Amino acid sequence: MKKIILSMVVALLVTTTEAQQENRQNNQSEQLKNLQEIEELADLRAKDQRFVALYNANPNANFGFLPFTLGREFAGLGNEEKMKFYADIASKSATDGKGNPIAKESIYASMAMGMVQINPDAAALYLKYGVNESKASLDKMLTEASPNENLLQRAKNNYFSVLSSYLYALSNGTNAEKAFALAKETYDNYKQDPKADGRLKKSLERVYTHALVKTKRYSEALPLLEAGIKEGETSKSTLDNLKTAYLEVKGSNADYATYEAKLLATQKQTLKDEIAKMAINQVAYNFKLKDLHGNIVNLSDYKGKVVVLDFWATWCGPCKASFPAMQKAVNKYKKDSNVQFLFLHTWEKGGGDPTQNAEKYITDNNYSFKVLMDLRDPKTNASAVASAFKVSGIPAKFIIDPKGNIRFNTSGFSADEDKAVEELSNMIEFAKKG
Repeated sequence: MKKIILSMVVALLVTTTEAQQENRQNNQSEQLKNLQEIEELADLRAKDQRFVALYNANPNANFGFLPFTLGREFAGLGNEEKMKFYADIASKSATDGKGNPIAKESIYASMAMGMVQINPDAAALYLKYGVNESKASLDKMLTEASPNENLLQRAKNNYFSVLSSYLYALSNGTNAEKAFALAKETYDNYKQDPKADGRLKKSLERVYTHALVKTKRYSEALPLLEAGIKEGETSKSTLDNLKTAYLEVKGSNADYATYEAKLLATQKQTLKDEIAKMAINQVAYNFKLKDLHGNIVNLSDYKGKVVVLDFWATWCGPCKASFPAMQKAVNKYKKDSNVQFLFLHTWEKGGGDPTQNAEKYITDNNYSFKVLMDLRDPKTNASAVASAFKVSGIPAKFIIDPKGNIRFNTSGFSADEDKAVEELSNMIEFAKKG
């Protein structure tokens, strides 16, 4: 009798454990679904309201990357209070590559990069901590006998990224002279380093140039601005600085329009030359996928056209950040029957139907994209077309020529929308020639 009772207790315990496990899995699935739904909302206020309700109901849950994303968005509006609210939540579960907790102040600094334009003095206060911490981390790594080169480069990139944002904040705020002195010292020292990274050097040069303009050192700024424009700078702030410096140096009656047009013409030619150097020639995998309405689409259907493939996902922040520029590119070529854009939703994750999720995001944001679903294989968990194109990260864009050959393969996207469209347009026009 005791054995029977004991076996019944064991069975009950096992059943309870299984039920608890199933409960946990269901809760996790529901949590992922909620987070994805919030992320896909177009209106920030609606996102905030939904998240706050979810957070109040589950204050100890892990909300992944979403609090950081929302904090950055509020920082971009200059909302310091909301930025800190989300930074505090993000700091509960944020860890570095080694699993170490990330300090709350570091998250403040990272989010505050979005405040540089709209609330520069507040941004500078938060970014100063980030500068000190990233510099200490870099210095520590430099003392190691044989530091990992990838980690070392990442540490350098992080330090100079935070430093640049800090200097921009100082320049835009009430400490422009302090920004100039620090920018000049950093730039002068770095450009004399024989091992200096050209990309980081150019980034520091832009910061230094900005400080020159903000402190009215126009004669020194003008040649640096000219060089930057010729090499591809197209941001509104750079062009505004160029105009200010030119008219201050040459006089208010100088012909600025002609001057700018010549610089931009040189820039276009330089960009064409750079794009040509990036060209490759590989046969594209002839995939077959369904669109949002279940229609079968083959890549070979577009033989004779230039095809732009954009691999993306609803959970991918950088992918979605590139979409306004991609919509501009789609609009630019909408009357060109020889160019086709295909947006391949890949690597789906989270709850819900991925096709419905993709369609909702595209519809809610008024994008006129032709979306194909590169769904995961239930057995391998891989998205077949992304694997065939050897996609290692998204967003990833491929430009295929009329013969079906890949001519360009790019990852990421320029934050400058006009520059991004210009670069993509050059790739398309190059590919048209086959």
